[in-house]
Amino acid sequence: MAAEHEGLSPEQQNVAKHLEKLRTTTVNRRRLMINAGIAAGLIGAVRMGPEAPSAGAAPALQDTVAADHPAILAAQGWVGAPPEPEAPIVLVDWEEAGERWELPKRGIYPIWQMIHPNVQIEIQATPIGEMFPKIQLAMASKSDKYDIIDDDYAFFPQLIAGGHLTNLQSYLDVDEAYKTDIYNDVPENILDLYRDKPLAEGGQLHGLPPDGNCQLMVYRTDVFESAGITTLPETWPEAIELAKELTGGGQYGYTATLRRGFWACHCFNTIFWSEGGEWFANGYNEPPTLDTEAGLIALETLAALMPYAAPGTLNAVDDEANAIITTGGAVFAPNLWGGSVWTTESTNPQFFDKIGVDIVPKGSTANGGHRPIMGGLGLFIPTYSKNPDWAWQWIKFCCSKEVGKEWVENLGQPARLSLLQEYSSIQPYFNALAKSFPTAHRMEPIPETGELYEVVGTEVANVTTMTKAPDQAIKDAQKAVEEIMRKAGYYN
Repeated sequence: MAAEHEGLSPEQQNVAKHLEKLRTTTVNRRRLMINAGIAAGLIGAVRMGPEAPSAGAAPALQDTVAADHPAILAAQGWVGAPPEPEAPIVLVDWEEAGERWELPKRGIYPIWQMIHPNVQIEIQATPIGEMFPKIQLAMASKSDKYDIIDDDYAFFPQLIAGGHLTNLQSYLDVDEAYKTDIYNDVPENILDLYRDKPLAEGGQLHGLPPDGNCQLMVYRTDVFESAGITTLPETWPEAIELAKELTGGGQYGYTATLRRGFWACHCFNTIFWSEGGEWFANGYNEPPTLDTEAGLIALETLAALMPYAAPGTLNAVDDEANAIITTGGAVFAPNLWGGSVWTTESTNPQFFDKIGVDIVPKGSTANGGHRPIMGGLGLFIPTYSKNPDWAWQWIKFCCSKEVGKEWVENLGQPARLSLLQEYSSIQPYFNALAKSFPTAHRMEPIPETGELYEVVGTEVANVTTMTKAPDQAIKDAQKAVEEIMRKAGYYN
Protein backbone atom coordinates (compact mmCIF):
# COMPACT_ATOMS: atom_id res chain seq x y z
CA MET A 1 0.00 0.00 0.00
CA ALA A 2 1.31 3.45 -0.88
CA ALA A 3 2.26 5.45 2.20
CA GLU A 4 -0.11 8.28 1.33
CA HIS A 5 -3.07 5.85 1.39
CA GLU A 6 -2.23 4.39 4.79
CA GLY A 7 -5.21 4.51 7.10
CA LEU A 8 -7.85 4.66 4.37
CA SER A 9 -10.65 2.12 4.35
CA PRO A 10 -10.50 -0.63 1.71
CA GLU A 11 -13.11 1.22 -0.36
CA GLN A 12 -11.15 4.47 -0.14
CA GLN A 13 -7.92 2.67 -1.00
CA ASN A 14 -9.56 1.21 -4.11
CA VAL A 15 -10.73 4.64 -5.19
CA ALA A 16 -7.29 6.18 -4.64
CA LYS A 17 -5.53 3.28 -6.39
CA HIS A 18 -7.84 3.54 -9.36
CA LEU A 19 -7.12 7.25 -9.55
CA GLU A 20 -3.39 6.50 -9.71
CA LYS A 21 -4.06 4.00 -12.50
CA LEU A 22 -6.02 6.60 -14.46
CA ARG A 23 -3.18 9.05 -14.07
CA THR A 24 -0.45 6.70 -15.20
CA THR A 25 -2.24 4.92 -18.04
CA THR A 26 -2.49 6.31 -21.56
CA VAL A 27 -6.17 6.18 -22.46
CA ASN A 28 -8.50 7.58 -25.01
CA ARG A 29 -11.71 9.45 -24.29
CA ARG A 30 -13.96 6.36 -24.45
CA ARG A 31 -11.75 4.47 -22.02
CA LEU A 32 -11.73 7.45 -19.68
CA MET A 33 -15.52 7.55 -19.67
CA ILE A 34 -15.66 3.85 -18.82
CA ASN A 35 -13.04 4.28 -16.12
CA ALA A 36 -14.92 7.22 -14.66
CA GLY A 37 -17.96 5.01 -14.21
CA ILE A 38 -15.86 2.33 -12.54
CA ALA A 39 -14.04 4.74 -10.25
CA ALA A 40 -17.03 6.95 -9.44
CA GLY A 41 -16.31 8.06 -5.92
CA LEU A 42 -13.31 10.31 -6.35
CA ILE A 43 -12.08 11.58 -9.69
CA GLY A 44 -13.79 10.96 -13.01
CA ALA A 45 -14.17 12.78 -16.27
CA VAL A 46 -17.62 14.04 -17.06
CA ARG A 47 -16.41 14.76 -20.55
CA MET A 48 -12.84 14.50 -21.68
CA GLY A 49 -11.00 15.96 -24.61
CA PRO A 50 -8.73 13.80 -26.77
CA GLU A 51 -5.23 12.96 -25.85
CA ALA A 52 -2.76 15.20 -27.67
CA PRO A 53 -0.96 13.38 -30.50
CA SER A 54 2.77 13.46 -30.95
CA ALA A 55 4.39 15.81 -33.45
CA GLY A 56 3.70 14.86 -37.03
CA ALA A 57 0.66 12.77 -36.21
CA ALA A 58 -2.76 13.50 -37.65
CA PRO A 59 -4.96 15.57 -35.32
CA ALA A 60 -6.87 13.44 -32.87
CA LEU A 61 -10.54 12.79 -33.42
CA GLN A 62 -12.57 15.21 -31.38
CA ASP A 63 -16.07 15.75 -30.10
CA THR A 64 -18.29 17.80 -32.36
CA VAL A 65 -17.75 21.50 -31.73
CA ALA A 66 -20.08 23.97 -33.40
CA ALA A 67 -18.38 26.45 -35.70
CA ASP A 68 -20.16 29.27 -33.91
CA HIS A 69 -19.01 28.22 -30.45
CA PRO A 70 -18.49 31.38 -28.35
CA ALA A 71 -14.81 30.61 -27.85
CA ILE A 72 -14.23 30.26 -31.60
CA LEU A 73 -15.97 33.56 -32.28
CA ALA A 74 -14.13 35.32 -29.45
CA ALA A 75 -10.73 34.11 -30.63
CA GLN A 76 -11.34 35.76 -33.99
CA GLY A 77 -11.27 39.12 -32.26
CA TRP A 78 -8.23 38.51 -30.07
CA VAL A 79 -5.14 40.61 -30.73
CA GLY A 80 -1.57 39.35 -30.81
CA ALA A 81 -1.78 35.75 -32.00
CA PRO A 82 1.24 34.58 -34.04
CA PRO A 83 0.75 33.27 -37.60
CA GLU A 84 -0.71 29.78 -37.76
CA PRO A 85 2.06 27.21 -38.25
CA GLU A 86 2.05 25.41 -41.59
CA ALA A 87 3.11 22.11 -40.00
CA PRO A 88 2.00 20.71 -36.63
CA ILE A 89 3.83 21.84 -33.50
CA VAL A 90 3.41 20.35 -30.04
CA LEU A 91 3.33 22.26 -26.77
CA VAL A 92 3.71 20.46 -23.45
CA ASP A 93 1.37 21.54 -20.65
CA TRP A 94 2.32 20.08 -17.25
CA GLU A 95 -0.70 19.77 -14.97
CA GLU A 96 -1.74 18.45 -11.59
CA ALA A 97 -3.70 15.29 -12.34
CA GLY A 98 -7.45 15.16 -12.07
CA GLU A 99 -10.22 17.57 -11.18
CA ARG A 100 -9.73 21.34 -11.38
CA TRP A 101 -6.42 21.08 -13.21
CA GLU A 102 -5.86 18.39 -15.84
CA LEU A 103 -9.45 17.49 -16.66
CA PRO A 104 -10.79 20.95 -17.56
CA LYS A 105 -7.91 21.46 -20.00
CA ARG A 106 -8.69 18.17 -21.69
CA GLY A 107 -12.35 19.17 -21.75
CA ILE A 108 -11.73 22.40 -23.69
CA TYR A 109 -9.04 20.98 -25.97
CA PRO A 110 -11.43 19.98 -28.79
CA ILE A 111 -12.48 23.63 -29.08
CA TRP A 112 -8.84 24.71 -29.26
CA GLN A 113 -8.22 22.20 -32.04
CA MET A 114 -11.00 23.77 -34.09
CA ILE A 115 -9.25 27.14 -33.83
CA HIS A 116 -5.61 26.02 -34.06
CA PRO A 117 -5.49 22.53 -35.64
CA ASN A 118 -1.71 22.65 -36.11
CA VAL A 119 -0.95 23.67 -32.51
CA GLN A 120 -1.28 20.50 -30.50
CA ILE A 121 -1.21 20.42 -26.71
CA GLU A 122 0.32 17.45 -24.94
CA ILE A 123 -1.09 17.46 -21.42
CA GLN A 124 1.15 15.65 -18.96
CA ALA A 125 -0.25 15.04 -15.47
CA THR A 126 1.36 14.37 -12.09
CA PRO A 127 -0.49 13.71 -8.80
CA ILE A 128 -0.80 16.96 -6.89
CA GLY A 129 0.91 15.54 -3.80
CA GLU A 130 4.09 15.11 -5.88
CA MET A 131 3.77 18.05 -8.25
CA PHE A 132 5.15 21.09 -6.46
CA PRO A 133 8.64 19.84 -5.52
CA LYS A 134 8.99 18.40 -9.02
CA ILE A 135 8.25 21.80 -10.54
CA GLN A 136 10.90 23.37 -8.34
CA LEU A 137 13.46 20.79 -9.44
CA ALA A 138 12.57 21.19 -13.11
CA MET A 139 12.95 24.96 -12.95
CA ALA A 140 16.16 24.78 -10.93
CA SER A 141 17.62 22.58 -13.68
CA LYS A 142 16.32 25.02 -16.36
CA SER A 143 14.43 22.24 -18.09
CA ASP A 144 13.08 23.17 -21.52
CA LYS A 145 10.70 20.21 -21.56
CA TYR A 146 7.62 22.25 -20.66
CA ASP A 147 5.91 25.16 -22.39
CA ILE A 148 3.16 25.72 -19.83
CA ILE A 149 3.08 24.72 -16.17
CA ASP A 150 0.22 24.88 -13.69
CA ASP A 151 1.47 25.76 -10.20
CA ASP A 152 0.20 26.82 -6.81
CA TYR A 153 0.55 30.57 -6.35
CA ALA A 154 2.49 30.01 -3.12
CA PHE A 155 5.54 29.11 -5.21
CA PHE A 156 5.34 32.02 -7.64
CA PRO A 157 7.43 34.45 -5.53
CA GLN A 158 10.31 31.98 -5.41
CA LEU A 159 10.07 31.18 -9.13
CA ILE A 160 9.84 34.87 -10.07
CA ALA A 161 12.85 35.68 -7.90
CA GLY A 162 14.79 32.88 -9.58
CA GLY A 163 14.09 34.25 -13.04
CA HIS A 164 12.20 31.12 -14.11
CA LEU A 165 8.93 32.76 -15.24
CA THR A 166 8.15 34.71 -18.40
CA ASN A 167 6.61 38.10 -17.73
CA LEU A 168 3.07 37.80 -19.11
CA GLN A 169 2.17 41.46 -18.71
CA SER A 170 3.59 42.42 -22.07
CA TYR A 171 1.51 39.71 -23.76
CA LEU A 172 -1.63 40.79 -21.92
CA ASP A 173 -1.12 44.47 -22.68
CA VAL A 174 -1.23 43.77 -26.43
CA ASP A 175 -4.93 42.83 -26.24
CA GLU A 176 -6.55 45.67 -24.34
CA ALA A 177 -10.10 44.28 -24.63
CA TYR A 178 -9.07 40.89 -23.22
CA LYS A 179 -7.07 42.54 -20.43
CA THR A 180 -9.98 44.76 -19.43
CA ASP A 181 -12.32 41.77 -19.38
CA ILE A 182 -10.05 39.68 -17.17
CA TYR A 183 -9.33 42.59 -14.82
CA ASN A 184 -13.05 43.23 -14.41
CA ASP A 185 -13.97 39.59 -13.81
CA VAL A 186 -11.17 38.11 -11.71
CA PRO A 187 -10.83 39.83 -8.30
CA GLU A 188 -7.68 41.90 -7.93
CA ASN A 189 -6.70 40.01 -4.76
CA ILE A 190 -6.61 36.83 -6.87
CA LEU A 191 -4.65 38.29 -9.78
CA ASP A 192 -2.17 39.78 -7.29
CA LEU A 193 -1.25 36.22 -6.31
CA TYR A 194 0.52 35.90 -9.66
CA ARG A 195 2.22 39.31 -9.75
CA ASP A 196 5.71 40.17 -8.58
CA LYS A 197 4.03 42.75 -6.31
CA PRO A 198 0.46 44.06 -5.98
CA LEU A 199 -1.09 45.92 -8.89
CA ALA A 200 -1.41 48.99 -6.67
CA GLU A 201 2.41 49.02 -6.48
CA GLY A 202 2.88 48.53 -10.22
CA GLY A 203 3.07 44.73 -10.16
CA GLN A 204 3.46 42.68 -13.33
CA LEU A 205 1.69 39.38 -14.02
CA HIS A 206 3.88 36.30 -14.34
CA GLY A 207 0.99 33.84 -14.38
CA LEU A 208 -2.72 33.85 -15.13
CA PRO A 209 -5.29 31.85 -13.15
CA PRO A 210 -8.10 29.88 -14.77
CA ASP A 211 -8.58 28.42 -11.28
CA GLY A 212 -9.62 30.07 -8.02
CA ASN A 213 -9.91 28.40 -4.64
CA CYS A 214 -9.96 28.71 -0.88
CA GLN A 215 -10.75 26.37 1.97
CA LEU A 216 -14.45 25.79 2.59
CA MET A 217 -16.70 24.10 5.14
CA VAL A 218 -18.12 20.85 3.74
CA TYR A 219 -20.87 18.79 5.35
CA ARG A 220 -23.46 16.11 4.65
CA THR A 221 -26.89 17.70 4.64
CA ASP A 222 -28.71 14.38 5.14
CA VAL A 223 -26.65 13.54 8.23
CA PHE A 224 -27.20 17.00 9.68
CA GLU A 225 -30.94 16.68 9.09
CA SER A 226 -31.10 13.26 10.72
CA ALA A 227 -29.18 14.57 13.72
CA GLY A 228 -31.48 17.58 14.03
CA ILE A 229 -28.65 20.03 13.31
CA THR A 230 -30.22 23.15 11.82
CA THR A 231 -27.40 25.71 12.11
CA LEU A 232 -23.82 25.57 10.93
CA PRO A 233 -20.95 26.16 13.36
CA GLU A 234 -20.06 29.83 13.41
CA THR A 235 -16.81 29.52 15.41
CA TRP A 236 -14.04 26.96 15.78
CA PRO A 237 -15.14 25.86 19.28
CA GLU A 238 -18.58 25.16 17.81
CA ALA A 239 -16.93 23.16 15.01
CA ILE A 240 -15.15 20.99 17.58
CA GLU A 241 -18.41 20.30 19.42
CA LEU A 242 -20.13 19.43 16.16
CA ALA A 243 -17.34 17.05 15.11
CA LYS A 244 -17.74 15.28 18.45
CA GLU A 245 -21.52 15.03 18.04
CA LEU A 246 -21.18 13.56 14.55
CA THR A 247 -18.64 10.88 15.48
CA GLY A 248 -19.74 7.38 16.43
CA GLY A 249 -20.98 4.11 15.03
CA GLY A 250 -18.33 4.03 12.31
CA GLN A 251 -19.05 7.62 11.30
CA TYR A 252 -16.47 10.38 11.70
CA GLY A 253 -17.04 14.07 12.22
CA TYR A 254 -13.79 15.44 10.85
CA THR A 255 -11.31 15.23 8.01
CA ALA A 256 -8.76 17.62 6.52
CA THR A 257 -5.61 17.71 4.39
CA LEU A 258 -3.25 17.05 7.27
CA ARG A 259 -0.30 15.40 5.55
CA ARG A 260 2.87 16.45 7.35
CA GLY A 261 4.53 19.62 6.05
CA PHE A 262 3.15 22.00 3.44
CA TRP A 263 -0.40 20.61 3.47
CA ALA A 264 -0.82 20.51 7.24
CA CYS A 265 0.32 24.12 7.41
CA HIS A 266 -2.67 25.13 5.26
CA CYS A 267 -5.06 23.83 7.91
CA PHE A 268 -3.15 25.68 10.61
CA ASN A 269 -3.22 28.91 8.59
CA THR A 270 -6.98 29.07 8.17
CA ILE A 271 -7.53 28.77 11.91
CA PHE A 272 -4.57 31.03 12.79
CA TRP A 273 -5.73 33.82 10.48
CA SER A 274 -9.34 33.36 11.57
CA GLU A 275 -8.19 34.03 15.13
CA GLY A 276 -6.52 37.28 14.04
CA GLY A 277 -2.97 35.95 13.70
CA GLU A 278 -0.38 37.05 11.13
CA TRP A 279 2.92 35.36 10.35
CA PHE A 280 4.82 38.65 10.15
CA ALA A 281 2.66 41.25 11.88
CA ASN A 282 5.65 43.62 12.16
CA GLY A 283 6.99 43.09 8.64
CA TYR A 284 9.43 40.62 7.13
CA ASN A 285 12.48 42.35 8.61
CA GLU A 286 11.28 41.64 12.14
CA PRO A 287 10.89 38.26 13.89
CA PRO A 288 7.79 36.22 13.02
CA THR A 289 4.69 36.46 15.19
CA LEU A 290 3.57 32.83 15.32
CA ASP A 291 4.13 32.27 19.06
CA THR A 292 1.01 34.23 19.98
CA GLU A 293 -2.44 33.55 21.35
CA ALA A 294 -3.72 32.94 17.82
CA GLY A 295 -0.94 30.44 17.07
CA LEU A 296 -1.56 28.48 20.25
CA ILE A 297 -5.33 28.45 19.68
CA ALA A 298 -4.84 27.16 16.13
CA LEU A 299 -2.76 24.19 17.28
CA GLU A 300 -5.05 23.49 20.24
CA THR A 301 -8.03 23.52 17.86
CA LEU A 302 -6.40 20.95 15.57
CA ALA A 303 -5.49 18.78 18.56
CA ALA A 304 -9.09 18.96 19.81
CA LEU A 305 -10.45 17.86 16.41
CA MET A 306 -8.19 14.82 16.03
CA PRO A 307 -10.24 12.38 18.20
CA TYR A 308 -13.00 12.72 15.60
CA ALA A 309 -10.79 12.41 12.50
CA ALA A 310 -11.57 9.73 9.93
CA PRO A 311 -8.82 7.17 9.25
CA GLY A 312 -6.46 8.46 6.57
CA THR A 313 -6.80 12.11 7.55
CA LEU A 314 -3.22 12.39 8.82
CA ASN A 315 -1.84 11.35 5.41
CA ALA A 316 -4.35 13.24 3.29
CA VAL A 317 -3.90 15.84 0.59
CA ASP A 318 -6.82 16.78 -1.70
CA ASP A 319 -7.36 13.36 -3.27
CA GLU A 320 -7.37 11.38 -0.03
CA ALA A 321 -9.54 13.89 1.86
CA ASN A 322 -12.01 13.98 -1.02
CA ALA A 323 -12.13 10.17 -1.04
CA ILE A 324 -12.99 10.24 2.66
CA ILE A 325 -15.88 12.62 1.97
CA THR A 326 -17.21 10.93 -1.17
CA THR A 327 -17.16 7.43 0.36
CA GLY A 328 -18.90 8.59 3.53
CA GLY A 329 -15.89 8.15 5.79
CA ALA A 330 -16.38 11.64 7.24
CA VAL A 331 -19.50 13.79 7.21
CA PHE A 332 -17.99 17.12 8.19
CA ALA A 333 -14.85 19.04 7.24
CA PRO A 334 -14.65 22.61 8.60
CA ASN A 335 -11.80 23.65 6.28
CA LEU A 336 -11.24 21.60 3.17
CA TRP A 337 -9.91 22.82 -0.16
CA GLY A 338 -12.71 23.52 -2.65
CA GLY A 339 -13.40 20.78 -5.16
CA SER A 340 -16.13 19.82 -7.62
CA VAL A 341 -15.74 16.13 -6.79
CA TRP A 342 -18.07 16.58 -3.81
CA THR A 343 -21.06 17.81 -5.82
CA THR A 344 -20.60 16.00 -9.15
CA GLU A 345 -22.63 12.83 -9.66
CA SER A 346 -19.93 10.98 -11.59
CA THR A 347 -17.38 11.48 -8.82
CA ASN A 348 -19.71 11.23 -5.82
CA PRO A 349 -22.66 9.08 -6.93
CA GLN A 350 -23.81 8.29 -3.38
CA PHE A 351 -23.86 11.75 -1.89
CA PHE A 352 -23.44 14.40 -4.63
CA ASP A 353 -26.86 15.88 -3.87
CA LYS A 354 -26.38 15.65 -0.11
CA ILE A 355 -23.34 17.91 0.19
CA GLY A 356 -23.55 21.37 1.73
CA VAL A 357 -20.75 23.91 1.41
CA ASP A 358 -20.25 27.25 3.18
CA ILE A 359 -17.60 29.61 4.47
CA VAL A 360 -15.20 28.30 7.14
CA PRO A 361 -15.82 29.07 10.84
CA LYS A 362 -14.57 32.36 12.22
CA GLY A 363 -12.22 32.93 15.12
CA SER A 364 -13.54 33.56 18.60
CA THR A 365 -10.96 36.20 19.61
CA ALA A 366 -11.58 39.93 19.51
CA ASN A 367 -9.84 40.12 16.12
CA GLY A 368 -11.48 36.98 14.79
CA GLY A 369 -13.19 36.63 11.43
CA HIS A 370 -13.85 34.29 8.51
CA ARG A 371 -10.41 34.09 6.89
CA PRO A 372 -9.93 30.92 4.85
CA ILE A 373 -6.56 30.36 3.28
CA MET A 374 -6.64 31.49 -0.34
CA GLY A 375 -5.80 28.76 -2.81
CA GLY A 376 -5.70 28.56 -6.55
CA LEU A 377 -3.31 27.60 -9.30
CA GLY A 378 -2.10 29.67 -12.19
CA LEU A 379 -0.51 28.90 -15.54
CA PHE A 380 2.96 30.19 -16.30
CA ILE A 381 5.44 30.00 -19.16
CA PRO A 382 8.93 28.90 -18.13
CA THR A 383 11.63 31.19 -19.47
CA TYR A 384 13.05 28.01 -21.03
CA SER A 385 9.97 27.30 -23.19
CA LYS A 386 10.66 26.89 -26.89
CA ASN A 387 7.20 28.16 -27.84
CA PRO A 388 6.35 31.07 -25.53
CA ASP A 389 4.10 32.89 -28.01
CA TRP A 390 1.85 29.90 -28.56
CA ALA A 391 2.06 28.98 -24.87
CA TRP A 392 0.54 32.39 -24.11
CA GLN A 393 -2.30 31.75 -26.56
CA TRP A 394 -3.14 28.48 -24.74
CA ILE A 395 -3.09 30.25 -21.37
CA LYS A 396 -5.28 33.02 -22.76
CA PHE A 397 -7.70 30.42 -24.10
CA CYS A 398 -7.87 28.52 -20.80
CA CYS A 399 -8.63 31.73 -18.91
CA SER A 400 -11.30 33.00 -21.30
CA LYS A 401 -14.91 33.13 -20.16
CA GLU A 402 -16.09 31.64 -23.45
CA VAL A 403 -14.87 28.15 -22.46
CA GLY A 404 -16.55 28.44 -19.06
CA LYS A 405 -19.29 25.88 -19.68
CA GLU A 406 -16.90 23.13 -20.77
CA TRP A 407 -14.47 24.10 -18.01
CA VAL A 408 -17.11 23.64 -15.31
CA GLU A 409 -18.59 20.49 -16.85
CA ASN A 410 -15.11 18.93 -16.69
CA LEU A 411 -14.71 19.61 -12.96
CA GLY A 412 -13.04 23.00 -13.32
CA GLN A 413 -13.37 25.70 -10.68
CA PRO A 414 -13.14 29.18 -12.21
CA ALA A 415 -11.48 32.27 -10.82
CA ARG A 416 -13.89 34.46 -12.81
CA LEU A 417 -16.80 35.73 -10.70
CA SER A 418 -19.13 35.73 -13.72
CA LEU A 419 -18.57 32.00 -14.25
CA LEU A 420 -19.02 31.19 -10.55
CA GLN A 421 -22.36 32.94 -10.70
CA GLU A 422 -23.46 31.62 -14.09
CA TYR A 423 -22.69 27.99 -13.34
CA SER A 424 -23.71 27.76 -9.68
CA SER A 425 -26.66 25.67 -10.90
CA ILE A 426 -24.11 23.05 -12.03
CA GLN A 427 -21.88 23.39 -8.96
CA PRO A 428 -23.84 24.89 -6.03
CA TYR A 429 -20.68 25.26 -3.96
CA PHE A 430 -19.55 28.04 -6.31
CA ASN A 431 -21.73 30.35 -4.21
CA ALA A 432 -19.61 29.53 -1.16
CA LEU A 433 -16.44 30.34 -3.11
CA ALA A 434 -17.82 33.72 -4.18
CA LYS A 435 -18.85 34.36 -0.55
CA SER A 436 -15.39 33.44 0.74
CA PHE A 437 -13.07 35.17 -1.75
CA PRO A 438 -13.45 38.71 -0.33
CA THR A 439 -12.03 37.76 3.08
CA ALA A 440 -9.76 34.88 2.01
CA HIS A 441 -6.15 35.32 3.14
CA ARG A 442 -3.23 34.79 0.79
CA MET A 443 -0.08 32.89 1.67
CA GLU A 444 3.04 34.93 2.33
CA PRO A 445 4.30 36.50 -0.94
CA ILE A 446 7.99 35.81 -0.35
CA PRO A 447 10.34 33.25 -1.95
CA GLU A 448 10.75 31.37 1.33
CA THR A 449 7.07 30.51 1.77
CA GLY A 450 7.34 26.89 0.66
CA GLU A 451 10.19 26.22 3.08
CA LEU A 452 8.42 28.06 5.89
CA TYR A 453 5.26 26.03 5.41
CA GLU A 454 7.20 22.78 5.47
CA VAL A 455 8.77 23.47 8.85
CA VAL A 456 5.60 24.83 10.45
CA GLY A 457 3.56 22.01 8.90
CA THR A 458 5.97 19.57 10.53
CA GLU A 459 5.20 21.11 13.91
CA VAL A 460 1.49 20.90 13.12
CA ALA A 461 1.96 17.18 12.46
CA ASN A 462 3.81 16.83 15.75
CA VAL A 463 0.67 18.13 17.45
CA THR A 464 -1.86 16.09 15.47
CA THR A 465 0.16 12.91 16.13
CA MET A 466 0.50 13.85 19.83
CA THR A 467 4.31 13.96 19.59
CA LYS A 468 4.39 17.48 21.04
CA ALA A 469 2.11 19.64 23.10
CA PRO A 470 0.73 22.69 21.26
CA ASP A 471 2.60 25.21 23.45
CA GLN A 472 5.96 23.59 22.70
CA ALA A 473 5.19 23.10 19.01
CA ILE A 474 4.31 26.76 18.45
CA LYS A 475 7.53 27.86 20.14
CA ASP A 476 9.55 25.46 17.96
CA ALA A 477 7.71 26.69 14.86
CA GLN A 478 8.58 30.28 15.77
CA LYS A 479 12.27 29.40 16.16
CA ALA A 480 12.39 27.46 12.89
CA VAL A 481 10.77 30.26 10.91
CA GLU A 482 13.03 32.88 12.48
CA GLU A 483 16.10 30.85 11.56
CA ILE A 484 15.00 30.50 7.92
CA MET A 485 14.36 34.24 7.67
CA ARG A 486 17.73 35.01 9.27
CA LYS A 487 19.59 32.78 6.83
CA ALA A 488 17.71 34.42 3.96
CA GLY A 489 19.05 37.79 5.02
CA TYR A 490 15.87 39.47 6.24
CA TYR A 491 17.46 40.60 9.52
CA ASN A 492 20.69 42.04 8.11
